[in-house]
Amino acid sequence: MNVRWAVVVSVALWSGSARAEDALGVELVPKAQVGQGQPELVVRARAALAKVLLDVKRSSDGKRLKLRAGPVLPGRAHAFTLPVAHPGAVRFQGSLSVEMDDGQTGSMPIDVQVELLPELQLTVGPDGLDLSQHRLLLSGSRPLKKVQVALLSEDGGPLGTTEVEVDEPDGSGRYAVAYEQRPGKVLRLSVKAWDADGFFGGLDLFPWRVDIPHEEVNFRTGLHDIDGPEVPKLEGSFEHIQAAITKYGKLATISLFVAGHTDSVGDAASNRALSERRARAIAGWFKKRGVKIPIYAAGFGEDLLLVQTPDETDEAKNRRAEYIVAVQHPTMAGKEVKWHRVQ
Repeated sequence: MNVRWAVVVSVALWSGSARAEDALGVELVPKAQVGQGQPELVVRARAALAKVLLDVKRSSDGKRLKLRAGPVLPGRAHAFTLPVAHPGAVRFQGSLSVEMDDGQTGSMPIDVQVELLPELQLTVGPDGLDLSQHRLLLSGSRPLKKVQVALLSEDGGPLGTTEVEVDEPDGSGRYAVAYEQRPGKVLRLSVKAWDADGFFGGLDLFPWRVDIPHEEVNFRTGLHDIDGPEVPKLEGSFEHIQAAITKYGKLATISLFVAGHTDSVGDAASNRALSERRARAIAGWFKKRGVKIPIYAAGFGEDLLLVQTPDETDEAKNRRAEYIVAVQHPTMAGKEVKWHRVQ
């Protein structure tokens, strides 16, 4: 819903025949949003208008605009676009003239200010989506009045649409939105929100991910080379990845993310670098093997231990990798990650 609201422009300063003055009404649509039209001056004909001329100068660049219309039949309207190139307020000054079908004429001065609004930007932070509670924390670049959340399942079917009026944002400027969901795993949340003027913005969230089952590749101490006996493990993972691409690639643009982890033996910086090299090695193997979707890698060292241990503990379960198929870059432990594209 985009509400185009208008204000009536007074014709009290009309000069010319009384019949010409009575022949039309003038309204101003003072606001528009980038990508959603332009401000307009609307002439509504109460009698037959042979010609209508809008002659105005634009304050932003001094350009003179001479816009013509006609004939305009009784009961019909003509909208003159007041073009604004960039977001902000602009003034148009000049005159509006009309000629009736019987030759009578009239004119009135025009002095209006209009505004082109920037796109309404919507954001959801890393902690802003709770899939288990069906709750969303949404921020907008302008105050919001209404929010719609439409859900798509990983099978491509709808899981429900919720549309709610929102109250004031919380102390951090976020709006709490509760949505309804039918049973199923969510692939995409399409979020649409409107401001007080009826202009809207949209945002797609893809919280969906598939964790690929796999056997862990064993590396020699301190190295990242993949030894021959480990290759069959990667071949098995490759088949799972290809199956995920076949099933979900038609629903969204997906990527593969390889995360590397170590145990707590050694210093943290060295472990992080080693896990990065190993993740890149695995990602590079998948790319050479024929995975066609984009592949990213990141190393976390001992930062995300699967099994909590004291420092300098040799724990095999912590020397691991994760293979994730997802649409958006996955967060890890609720934090954004700098994933590196493997070329």
